[in-house]
Amino acid sequence: MESFNIFNALAGMASVMGAVAVYQFKLSQSKKARADLLAQLDDSIAQEKKHSTGELFYLLHGLRMNFEDIKAICSDGRSAKIVHALRKTPGIVTHENGRFKYTGIFEKLWVRQINKFVMRLLAYVMAAIALVSIILMGFLDGTEALALLIVVAPLAAFFGMQVKDIRHDDMVESLVGSDEP
Repeated sequence: MESFNIFNALAGMASVMGAVAVYQFKLSQSKKARADLLAQLDDSIAQEKKHSTGELFYLLHGLRMNFEDIKAICSDGRSAKIVHALRKTPGIVTHENGRFKYTGIFEKLWVRQINKFVMRLLAYVMAAIALVSIILMGFLDGTEALALLIVVAPLAAFFGMQVKDIRHDDMVESLVGSDEP
């Protein structure tokens, strides 16, 4: 049987600290590269370089758009939210001809209202089941309480995701509804 060696423990800790330092360094380098790309995008828009603008916008955001729409988005005060909405909800919203709007079936108000109702209903149902399960855990013994805990954990995670999606949809609705240039 091997005995505990303090040098092995220290070497392991140094290895972990080195890995964290490398990760932080790479993260800061990627932020610097992203900032450089943003500056190049601004220059490309100012010089009306259509192809360069489209490629830089694609590199930064993963969205393929024409020059006029990129220029309109970048000049909009809500550009970060618009890009986030376009990336997170492709096929539901689009930015065309300088306007941010719903596409396809989501152009119909009744579809959006049904979607909102169902999302909120699911969130309330998940929260209610989780709360009832937590209350029941107080009345049950060991393994039964553990089984309910196994039910509560995914419900809480799904509830959190549902609330996040509801907030995102509300943000998208406010973006589409406002006429800010």
